Amino acid sequence: MTALWHKYRKADKQTLVIIGVLILSAKLCKADGEFTLIEEEEILKIIPHDQIQHKILLSILEEGGSDESPIQEDARQLKKLIGEDNKPFLEFIIAVLYRLAIVDHVMSEEEIRDIQIVALEFGIVKNPYMDQIKAIASKYKQRIKLKKWSI
Repeated sequence: MTALWHKYRKADKQTLVIIGVLILSAKLCKADGEFTLIEEEEILKIIPHDQIQHKILLSILEEGGSDESPIQEDARQLKKLIGEDNKPFLEFIIAVLYRLAIVDHVMSEEEIRDIQIVALEFGIVKNPYMDQIKAIASKYKQRIKLKKWSI
C-alpha cells in the first residue's frame, strides 16, 4: 500500500474508489509531463461534487500527480478494492482514462502506455492493444460520470 492509499485508508469504500480513480486520472494526465487545465476540468466533470468537495478533489489530484509510485500499484489497489467480479466498473475506469487521454486532442505514448498498464492490471485485456481499449471506451462514451460520493 502506497503512502497515498495509506493516508485515506479509513475512508468508506465508495470514497476510496473515487480517490483511486482520481489517483489514476492524475497520474495518467501527468504521464506526458503536463497536467493541463482541460484535463483537470474533465476530471471534475466526471466526478460529481459540491463546492466543499471541490478543494478536496483538487488536493487529491495534486497528491496523485505528485505520487512517485507506479500507476500499476494504484491500479492493483483499486482492483482489489472493487473486486475482480466487477468487470463493468473496471471497464468504466478504463473508459474514463481513455477519455482523459484524448480530451486535449493529443494522446501521448506515455498515456497510451499507462492505459495499457491499467487495463492489463485490471484483467480487462490480455494483450494491451489500443483497439480493444478503444472498444471498451466506446461502450461507455455517453455515460462517463461517477455517482455521488462523500468524504
